[in-house]
Amino acid sequence: MSIYETIYKVLVATPTPSGELQPFVKETIRTTQTQNRQILLAYPPKVGGTFMRQALINLLSKNYQSYLSRGAYANTDHSRDLHFPSVLNQHIVQTQPPGAAVMHLHMYPSRHVTDMIETFDIPVVITTRDILDTLLSGINMTEGMEKNNDFIDDAIVSNGKPYLEMTAEERRHSVVNIVPVWYARFYAQWLRYDHECRALGKRTPLWLRYDELVTEPEDVLARIARHTDPKHAYTAVQIKDALET
Repeated sequence: MSIYETIYKVLVATPTPSGELQPFVKETIRTTQTQNRQILLAYPPKVGGTFMRQALINLLSKNYQSYLSRGAYANTDHSRDLHFPSVLNQHIVQTQPPGAAVMHLHMYPSRHVTDMIETFDIPVVITTRDILDTLLSGINMTEGMEKNNDFIDDAIVSNGKPYLEMTAEERRHSVVNIVPVWYARFYAQWLRYDHECRALGKRTPLWLRYDELVTEPEDVLARIARHTDPKHAYTAVQIKDALET
């Protein structure tokens, strides 16, 4: 079978009823290892993800062709899943130097997602933040975006009505009663996956805290680098330069 036939067969394979990749798909992926890196920053909104993804891309550029990849079918809401063709492409396409795709996605660990993470050997990083602080940060951001007529991704606060069409009371209700539940579910599901990994001897996500980023950014980036690219050692100077850039 040619490489093109193999790729086609992999792309059209239907996952199992439990959401896992077919065994032959997993075997094909695992036998086509490259020096490419894929990294998942599974951050919820408003925890410093936009800043840290760029710092990580800057740092990884010392050894890779590093770039931001949404890695999802569409960047339209906060419940997107990994897009298998994109992840497969990032895995098999070889460049010099190798590629490093930094995927920044507000993503729940559904079984089909975690199976892809494990099959493609993708390290995961998660940052947590006090939910009240997160809500206040989100309100400040949204108010600024509304004044500037910017597009507002309102999936988390949705009550069936677009955010810009809500009354002030409806907005308060959403922020108080809907958004915190989204964050609680997000953290709880990733914690459940973390416990599963520990029980089965799998690699666990790297957990960070927002206040660590504020007070110890160099230590945070160094920990991310060790977790996501253990084959390379990054100096304190390189880490500082990546953050400053």
